[in-house]
Amino acid sequence: MPSKITLALGTALAGIALCCFIESGFAQDAVVASIAESDTDDADESDGRDDKSHRPRSRPSDNLVSANSRFVISSSESLSLGVTSVTETAEMEGVVVSGTWFDTYPVPYPALPPVEGTRINAGKKTSFVKPEEFPTFAGNDFREVMATTPGILVSEEPQSPIINFGYRGLNSQRSETMQVLEDGVSLKNEQFGFPETHYTPILDAVERIELIRAGAALQYGCQPGGALNFVMKMPRMDAPFHFTTRNVFGSYGYYRNYTEVDGTVGPFGYYLYYDHRQQDGFREANSDYELNNGSSRFVWDVTKDSQFILTLDFYDENHGEPGGMRRREEVNPPDSVFVEDGFTQTSRFFDRFRLERYYAILEYQKFFSERTELEIKAFGGYLSRWSKRQRGGAFGTLPSGGAAETNSIQLREAWTEGVDARVRHDYDLFNNVSTIAGGIYFYHALQDRTDERGETPDAESGMLRNLNTGETWDGAIFAENRFKFGRLSIVPGMRLEFLNQSVVEQLNVAKTSNGDPLADQSDFHFVPLFGLGLGYTLVEGQPILSAPLIAGEKGAEAKNPPALVVTGFGPPRVELYGTVSQAYRPITYGELVPTGASSVVNGNLKEGKALQFEYGVRGKPFPYLNFDVGGFYFTFTDQIGEVILPNGFTSTENVGDARYIGFEASTELDVLALINGGVPNPYGNLTLYGNVTLLDAEFTSGPNTGNIPAYAPNYQVKTGAIYSYKNTFKLALLGTLVDDEFGDDGDSFEGFIPAYNVWDLTAEFKFWKGRAGVFAGIRNVFNESYWGEVREEGIMPALPRNYYGGFEFFF
Repeated sequence: MPSKITLALGTALAGIALCCFIESGFAQDAVVASIAESDTDDADESDGRDDKSHRPRSRPSDNLVSANSRFVISSSESLSLGVTSVTETAEMEGVVVSGTWFDTYPVPYPALPPVEGTRINAGKKTSFVKPEEFPTFAGNDFREVMATTPGILVSEEPQSPIINFGYRGLNSQRSETMQVLEDGVSLKNEQFGFPETHYTPILDAVERIELIRAGAALQYGCQPGGALNFVMKMPRMDAPFHFTTRNVFGSYGYYRNYTEVDGTVGPFGYYLYYDHRQQDGFREANSDYELNNGSSRFVWDVTKDSQFILTLDFYDENHGEPGGMRRREEVNPPDSVFVEDGFTQTSRFFDRFRLERYYAILEYQKFFSERTELEIKAFGGYLSRWSKRQRGGAFGTLPSGGAAETNSIQLREAWTEGVDARVRHDYDLFNNVSTIAGGIYFYHALQDRTDERGETPDAESGMLRNLNTGETWDGAIFAENRFKFGRLSIVPGMRLEFLNQSVVEQLNVAKTSNGDPLADQSDFHFVPLFGLGLGYTLVEGQPILSAPLIAGEKGAEAKNPPALVVTGFGPPRVELYGTVSQAYRPITYGELVPTGASSVVNGNLKEGKALQFEYGVRGKPFPYLNFDVGGFYFTFTDQIGEVILPNGFTSTENVGDARYIGFEASTELDVLALINGGVPNPYGNLTLYGNVTLLDAEFTSGPNTGNIPAYAPNYQVKTGAIYSYKNTFKLALLGTLVDDEFGDDGDSFEGFIPAYNVWDLTAEFKFWKGRAGVFAGIRNVFNESYWGEVREEGIMPALPRNYYGGFEFFF
């Protein structure tokens, strides 16, 4: 459609023009970084990580000195570059910068920095994990990589590459209740009207995964389930060319190839990867998938304090949908497929799913001074989701009857574009340095949905039955301010969301055959969201020394560096945090205008709302130990669902409220560093980790009053051990224990998910001076028979014990 393409290009060009205007009008002198001295903990785990180490994409302005600094000069002393205002000195937590404003690393600490780039994390419960801390996985093994992160439930769908993330009892299906992001840009098929997540980045290309819990709505969007942000790798700066390739072979016909090249030539950097995955699947038929995925990232360092980043992604996958099963009971429907008879059975032999995604992000970053940073992203892309599904089947049964001779074919095409502009500024207040951060957000989406009726169970096309177009216009203004008074931080924030959604039906055979009019529905919401974060440092930690900044021309160097000053604090460090924040869940296109002839929408339909409270204590009291312990409480009101009316019609309406109360604790202990008196052990690192989420969730009003919400187990425990020796050998044993839960809000017999306990073992060994390596693993070591997902078509069994192995080369 020319109008859609024109709109997408126009938005992108407007963003580029704005970036160029700012670059030409506000070019500033670069600030020369100074050499800092850190404590002994800053050097641990730094040996030999050059093969996987990529420069991160933005500079945190408040950060503890990283143990992953690339400038290690001995086992007890590290070298880093600190960018710090003289007026901040002992007031801020420290900065790690290497070479330019943009080269930084998060710290081995149980939280993100209080201020990072253009965002404020102080007062919020945050965490991050780096895939490189684990041995190489077979593929996107998110159960394993999220093992050290509490609060995230991964509902597995092993017959496809789709990942379902749940958050503290909120529904995990297609990660609808979470904000899932790549470099701060939403990965949703369509962020508001079609908020399912079918695409997830390959872990090999991910620098770190950040989880920002209560309060994420204020800086990333509206969803109540927090924000999961994939920070992608950047080009390495130490050489013009690097090459990495991995090949993996596994059970059930699994094969994967991942190949990347990257490097930097002068001010230009590049990072390109290609990912291919395929498998036959463990079900008796129709559980295969094939995937091709790639990305190109180009970086242009215009000056030391400004850069452009262009990212181009493509993703193409198709997979079979072997259908679900059911549990055996006294009275069973005809043609039932029982899970008790084995996990390999297939109930759908013709159902298929395809996804294509093409996306682009143009980012501009600018430091006007050590106190002011600007970040602008222009983004847009195209997504196509296609499926065909045989009719005549029910939950856990084979299709039967006349309807089984036909199928339903659905195509959704979405065009999205937007601009996200943010700024952060530090300022003096009462002899402390406070920070304000905020920006504006614009988003537009257009979706065409077509539904066809195929004349055979495996038809690829058929007679058109439904055609509608959904459109979303969204604008937001958001801001947060960190008021810092010594050890106390107070962070009020707000987000003003302006959302307009519309759905227009061009064709609906079921409605017109009944004499019902086609729908033309538009809905506007203004949703103000507010939050407040509090942080208090109980133990400040050891001082980190650095030379203050020196003003000068671009590229100027300090010939007579001033005396060192205190710029931050390393371990020990312990702090309190607390947050109260609002969020909401928008109405989807399917809820705004259902396609069924017997479906109606309540005229007073409102978006769901959440109010969340978070509190806890975290820290790194010793170089070998970190922890985070806290509680949470939140309500989710006006949840949207379907109610069966006396006349047989189905009404989409606000069906009730739920409350969630819980406790979370996590810790990591490096046993070998403990034995060695708190300094890195020459025999490597042995990290014992454990985390637990205890949850009490219940519907408090509506038709499901007293029920437990879907995917809300009473407990989830993750524990295990990770050993690493320099960059030569890694071994990990990772365990996940999940209590009973339900796959539906009605707590039905069919939706019951029994408790399960699954363990994974993986190892990696590198040789030839780190240029080659082998790795292997066993997933579900003890062959646990379990399932973690229940869909409309039935129970989706998880993989039994399976194996993988592979080799990798680095140049």
